[in-house]
Amino acid sequence: MTHARTIAMADTLLADERAEDVAAMVGPLLESVSAPAAETGQILLRGRMARVEMIHRNRPPQALDLLPSLDEVADACTCARAEVALWRGWAHARIAETTAEATQALHLLKQSQELFASICDPQGRCWALLGRAEAYAALEENGLLHRVLADASGLLDRLHDAQADRVYHALRDRSPSEAPERRSGPSATTTDPSRVVDGFVAESSVMQAVADTTQKIRPSDSPVLITGENGAGKRLVARTIHATSTRADGPIEHVSCDPTQAGESLEAKLFGIENDDPTQSGAVQAADGGTLVIEDIDGLPLSLQGSLLDFLDTGTVPPTGDDAPSVDVRLLATTTADLDARVNEDRFRPALRNRLRIISVHVPPLRKRRPDIPLLARHFLNQMRPEGSSVVSITQPAMEALLRYNWPGNVRQLRNEIERALVHVQSEPAPTITLDMLLDTIVEGARRRTAAHAPQDAPDAILEPDQTLSDVLSRTEKAVIERVLRACDGQVTASADVLGLTRQGLYKKMKRLDIDASAFHPTSEPASAS
Repeated sequence: MTHARTIAMADTLLADERAEDVAAMVGPLLESVSAPAAETGQILLRGRMARVEMIHRNRPPQALDLLPSLDEVADACTCARAEVALWRGWAHARIAETTAEATQALHLLKQSQELFASICDPQGRCWALLGRAEAYAALEENGLLHRVLADASGLLDRLHDAQADRVYHALRDRSPSEAPERRSGPSATTTDPSRVVDGFVAESSVMQAVADTTQKIRPSDSPVLITGENGAGKRLVARTIHATSTRADGPIEHVSCDPTQAGESLEAKLFGIENDDPTQSGAVQAADGGTLVIEDIDGLPLSLQGSLLDFLDTGTVPPTGDDAPSVDVRLLATTTADLDARVNEDRFRPALRNRLRIISVHVPPLRKRRPDIPLLARHFLNQMRPEGSSVVSITQPAMEALLRYNWPGNVRQLRNEIERALVHVQSEPAPTITLDMLLDTIVEGARRRTAAHAPQDAPDAILEPDQTLSDVLSRTEKAVIERVLRACDGQVTASADVLGLTRQGLYKKMKRLDIDASAFHPTSEPASAS
């Protein structure tokens, strides 16, 4: 895509409310307004200029003049259609004088929101929500206005877009008695994990299931077994369970059973050393009134497994007896291993396994939660940038590579890659991560994943008897569409984008070829509370 770096830099400058700098940079690159370009880069540039006209200059007619109609971009990629629908919707919402005009704006903005969601673009989705709030304000639908502002607030907490934040507050102030307050940090009264724990992202349905489970088990003191691959975020989920529980004000202690870690014995780390020195207490005593997290519990020796089981049963610190101190601790355990297999190998006590998984939470790998990647990347960028420095953007080609790569090292690998890419970012005119800054293994891995579902030549197909050319073409067309649907997890909008079709066009082909998109939806076990 042409102008990818300019578009990303414009996003950074707009987030910092440097709209006139964007106008000076983007304006000379635009082609004639009388013949809007269908090329994606040009449409996205026009979208950035439309944002300047709408939000900074408050000139909706000029914004509309910049943008092609939706019919003119019907065959464009999803990001271009979303951008046009967004700012045309915003313009109509701002100038609406009748119910029909405001309703037209809502239709465009809802369409834009769905398109941005299909390509995992949280920033575009946030602006669509704010635009819907503008339309609801025009309709004086305060209840709906407050609802979409609440949804936008959750995204703004993680996007660090000063311009969007200002628009949010302006909309909220139009009905301050009921509109939700924006929180700048965790609230003691909320149990929403994404607000309580920095870095907890649940855009994907599988992580929303994890978030739901943490809220369901909030009142419980039962042990929790947290499973998942290395780097998936098990420690973060453990912190989240603690932070959203009734023990949130108590301590949280971590002990790792990883055999590669040197230092004092695991027994001493857990239960302390038996003498009169209180400084020799272990993590169990330190976690009194709070939560103890035992990481890699599959590495706990059998002898200590027995001691831990006794502790869970009695609430007293080994060695048990009349004088054994009693502590109030909730246990969370993490593992990458299959504990059933360890039990069958006589390497793990079945009684302890059963006790631990009274409640179980599985943390899905990053490849199963791709919608979380943009917000995770934004979180890491904001976490690593020096205080007072500009927000760092990621070009669309670079973000597409991050979304398509399979991430064998999961969230930890994504964080490392963001940190590595930041080394190559230049601060002027706006810090931006481009595709060439990513590791070759990530770029090539993303391309291989896309190419893996490409159609293969079948030169012998025309040699099969009793088949017409139409039969062969239909069979090939069906195979191609099914491969793309499989790669896009059954998402029709995203698949249409890959195939270069409109959503309606793809639906017609699926109906003709008898293809059911739901057959390609991912199947995953929801996180269970028991």
